[in-house]
Amino acid sequence: MNGQVPDVGSPTRRQFRLPSLLVLVHRWSGRIGHHQRPGGRARSKRYKYQALVTPVPREADDQEATLRGPVCRVVVRASHHETHHSKLFSALVTSEEGQQPGKSSVMTMVVVGNDADDYLTPGEHFALLRGREVARGTVTRRLYV
Repeated sequence: MNGQVPDVGSPTRRQFRLPSLLVLVHRWSGRIGHHQRPGGRARSKRYKYQALVTPVPREADDQEATLRGPVCRVVVRASHHETHHSKLFSALVTSEEGQQPGKSSVMTMVVVGNDADDYLTPGEHFALLRGREVARGTVTRRLYV
C-alpha cells in the first residue's frame, strides 16, 4: 500500500465502508435488534392518524400561520382523555393536495410515542407546535398500516 489511500472502487475501501453503511441503514430504518436501539433504549411505537387541522392566526401581523410544505416535522401537544395531563409527541405531518392557506384541511400525522394512542383518539383535540402553536386540530380517525 506504500502510504497511498486505496482507490474508492478497491475491495479494501468497499469492505471498510459497507459495515458503516449497514449500521446507518439499520439505525435510520429502526431495525437494530428487535425492539432496541444502541444504548439499550426501547424503540418507540409509531401511530398514524387523519385529522382536521386549522392554522392559528400569527400574533404580529394577524396572518394565518402555515405549516411549511406538504410534509413538515412538528411537535404535537395532546391531553390524555381520562387524566387530562398534557404530553408532547414528535410527529411528521403531511397535508393533502389542494389545501388552501388559512383554511381547515385534512392532514395525516405519523406520531412517535409508546402511549400516543391514549392521547390521540378520534374526537380528541391537539395542538401543532413549531416553536409556538401554529395549528389546532381534531383527530378524525386512526389509520392502520
